[in-house]
Amino acid sequence: MFENTLIPVAYGERPEELRKVAVTLKNFGARSICLYHVNESGSFFRGSDLSWLMVMQKAMEDEGLSVEVKQGNGHIASSIAEAALFQGCDEIYLKAKRHRHLRTMLLGSVSRDLLRLSDVPVFVHKIRPRLPDGDEGLRHEDLNVLYATNLDETSARPIPYIKEFHGARCHILHVRNRMADPSTEQRRRDAVAKDLQNMEEELIPFFKHVTSEDRIGDPATQVLNISERLKADVIVIGRKKPTFFSAPMGGTAERIVNESKASIFLVP
Repeated sequence: MFENTLIPVAYGERPEELRKVAVTLKNFGARSICLYHVNESGSFFRGSDLSWLMVMQKAMEDEGLSVEVKQGNGHIASSIAEAALFQGCDEIYLKAKRHRHLRTMLLGSVSRDLLRLSDVPVFVHKIRPRLPDGDEGLRHEDLNVLYATNLDETSARPIPYIKEFHGARCHILHVRNRMADPSTEQRRRDAVAKDLQNMEEELIPFFKHVTSEDRIGDPATQVLNISERLKADVIVIGRKKPTFFSAPMGGTAERIVNESKASIFLVP
């Protein structure tokens, strides 16, 4: 699933950070990497010596990955999304912003546009899980995954990806509104419990522990609170296809991406 990964890079990236990324992605099954740089029209570095990209390439190749470097032009997010699709990439990897860096892989509004526009899954690597300092890298067996689902078709699409994460624990969370009357609420509760049980059984072969719960309330608030309670490493969510010319990717998903300490794996 993660064999071919596209990583957007901007001037100022540090090769030692990309080396850590390479080790982690390799543990997730990555075999080939596309480092993609977009030449910004108003950038001071546009048209300058791009030998720094070769340094980044070498840093990742030293970890045993096949790495190619490509460049694009125009609207940054659109160019990245298009490149990932045409390159047949399995995912786009974004390293979350660190305030001490002048430029990073995740560039504010660019990341929001990319999360909305991408036709392939996007992995936003945030505070958790932390990139390792040693050579071992992040391991599957250490992963604590929170799968947020509303049990519709959109939320079912991430399941094959969740199986590929396979780790220590997967917690399935369903958040909904309370039904209007007690009898309807009970029927809904029973139906959700059955669906969650079926989902647990499907995921049990891939994790040491699989649990689930049904909550009532605001979806984003519940996901963020339970992610903190579980110290989740990755939150997996689905994204509905946006309407043409729509700007937001959805209030719930956007709030989770912005406020979560856990990494986000967003499946369009």
